[in-house]
Amino acid sequence: MPHNQLFSAVHQLAIASHAFSDVDMAQPFHWRKHGEGVRLALIGTYHELRDLAATLASQRNQEGPPRTLAQHVLGQYHLGYRELQATLLGISDEQFEQEPAAGEWPLRIILEHIVDAERTFFTLIHYGLAQQQAGTAAPFPFPPGEVERVAGSEEDFYDIVDNQSLSAVQQYYDDFHQRILTELTAVSNEHFLGPSPVWWEEEVYSLQYRVHRLDAHLRQHHIQIEKTLLWLDRPETEARRLLRLLFRALADVENILLGAPELGKAERQALAQTVQERTAVIQQVVSDCRQLETAVHEDDVQTIQQIIAAKPELTTALGQNGLPLLMNAMYQRKTAVVEALLAAGPKPDMFAAAALGDLAQLQALVERHSGYLHIFAKDGFTPLQLACYFNQEAAALWLIEQGADVNAVAKNKIKIAPIHATATHGNLTILHALLEKGANVNAAQDGGFTAVHQAAHRNNVPMAQLLLEFGADPHQPDAKGQSALQLAQAEGNNEVTAVLGG
Repeated sequence: MPHNQLFSAVHQLAIASHAFSDVDMAQPFHWRKHGEGVRLALIGTYHELRDLAATLASQRNQEGPPRTLAQHVLGQYHLGYRELQATLLGISDEQFEQEPAAGEWPLRIILEHIVDAERTFFTLIHYGLAQQQAGTAAPFPFPPGEVERVAGSEEDFYDIVDNQSLSAVQQYYDDFHQRILTELTAVSNEHFLGPSPVWWEEEVYSLQYRVHRLDAHLRQHHIQIEKTLLWLDRPETEARRLLRLLFRALADVENILLGAPELGKAERQALAQTVQERTAVIQQVVSDCRQLETAVHEDDVQTIQQIIAAKPELTTALGQNGLPLLMNAMYQRKTAVVEALLAAGPKPDMFAAAALGDLAQLQALVERHSGYLHIFAKDGFTPLQLACYFNQEAAALWLIEQGADVNAVAKNKIKIAPIHATATHGNLTILHALLEKGANVNAAQDGGFTAVHQAAHRNNVPMAQLLLEFGADPHQPDAKGQSALQLAQAEGNNEVTAVLGG
């Protein structure tokens, strides 16, 4: 089965996307009416390949020629081969050579072993066919030197697999794999079930058994490659998992074409064109989102406006930390950037609305789904914590009244509650509302730091008095054993020291 336009298109998509981060996969993109991000470029292509495979299978069932036993078994082997191709995407030559663990094969040795074995398996099949056609009675032996005669020079083969780059080894393997498919596709059921030579097993097997060995042996060492990649600390990202599915779906289409290469040619070409165009689009989307993130960090409003003017949907782009660029801009206090994103974009989500103090948007979202009150953002904060941190008084008070958890602990390493977020700036109105609703006045964040520690550090007498009124303990130690009173004394904050020590 020589390579075709559809394979080339899917392969280009894979080359373009295999290194995408999980955040890249979530950047704005629509496949038809589905808008779950760039991942839909891969999932949509998978969907279309599966649809094409089903259509072509139905067409072949109706119009013929029927698929032979050889074609079914070769298809199983080809599926395994395509999956291996997907697994090897993006492997560097350094990783190809690296010993993963003591006594374990590097990827080069594993791949060499796979191809070396397939040279022998194919020669056994090739020789068996020749002997069947010659009318040789079974059992017949496997002659020495036959592998080199049929599969090519061993010296040339070992030079490639031992010394050349991964891409050179893959090219050799691909050429050989295509030869296997091409030469065995037309084998009749009678010959396929016929004998092959007696080899080291010292018993007669059928050609069907030999072709199944191609698949089973490949699968065995594919698993070894996957284990090796884990040792090499190469994570299985969302993009790579989806590409594995994509290559399986591609193999399903290709396998239906074994023995019927002209089937669905127009449909395949049309899908190839679609995939090529899609590849260009997602490459640009990811590039634009990366450029936008840089512009946010650099306070480059002009670049942001230029990109968004051309592609308004990118206002919802994410930073590589997984947070919307709007939230990144707010955390970085980039006021002009925030204004530029808001001017061009859709209404903010629950977290951005809380941080911005957009009370109308908060109310609209909670009216739609009350569960929004209790959700956690990608960075582990609740809407109430964000409203408290950004000192959005009206938003914070409204969220508190609606039943937002005043003791929710952030799902991140600093483990703050709303009381800690409020203590950073000391808004007494928000703080009083939190305490009235049952906020734990002595709650400790990471490091044992409490709100009264913050009051001591900031020499904030009114905040210290309010906290003491609700039962704050100025003697509660932090993780280093220092109390709020001791902190105030150590920092020379005499006013708050008098309050805490009184």
